[in-house]
Amino acid sequence: MTGARIVPCGDDALRLVTCASDDRHLIADVLRNSGSWREVVVGRESVTVQFDPLDLPPPAARDLLENTVSVGLSGQQAVQPVVTLTVNAEEASAPDLSGCAEANGCTIEEFLSRLHHSRLRVDMLGFAPGFAYVSGVDQSLRGGRLENPRQRVPAGSIGFIEGYLGIYALEGPGGWPIIGRTNAILFDKSAPDPFLLSAGTRLQIEWA
Repeated sequence: MTGARIVPCGDDALRLVTCASDDRHLIADVLRNSGSWREVVVGRESVTVQFDPLDLPPPAARDLLENTVSVGLSGQQAVQPVVTLTVNAEEASAPDLSGCAEANGCTIEEFLSRLHHSRLRVDMLGFAPGFAYVSGVDQSLRGGRLENPRQRVPAGSIGFIEGYLGIYALEGPGGWPIIGRTNAILFDKSAPDPFLLSAGTRLQIEWA
């Protein structure tokens, strides 16, 4: 890892601003496994750690962060789970799919194929509980948010904007154009980890 910088976040947190080539999820795993931090949070371009300044003064925390990442990443390869989601792309489940395809000058089948062959990974969980921001979407595909957000988006819905998919683990409002819906159980309150998707999870989309 080269060129990353560390930025203080108050008295008890440090943010490691990463480079485009850095694997933030692998860095976060190394930091969590070290047991040195109260919390480790992955952002879109950073990894933030929280510490107890009474036990670990900020200068020492900074040194520890640098050393842990440098030593921990040596010779390691990212090992991340792969989740395959079967997604229904019929009109009732994908009300905005035809519009997205048309806006990109391709057929629905071509649009779905380009998503299927994208190297998808959950970048982070966002604005609603379990909502997954998925990066790696074919960069040639264009699209923005809806002008009028929906008040109700069913759980399992898959949204698309330029560069990302957004997966709704729970029903709720949302402004992403919806291009499909999966019947996979994305939220199971009885499970130790109730959400199926987490930051770093690699995805494969299969269209029903």
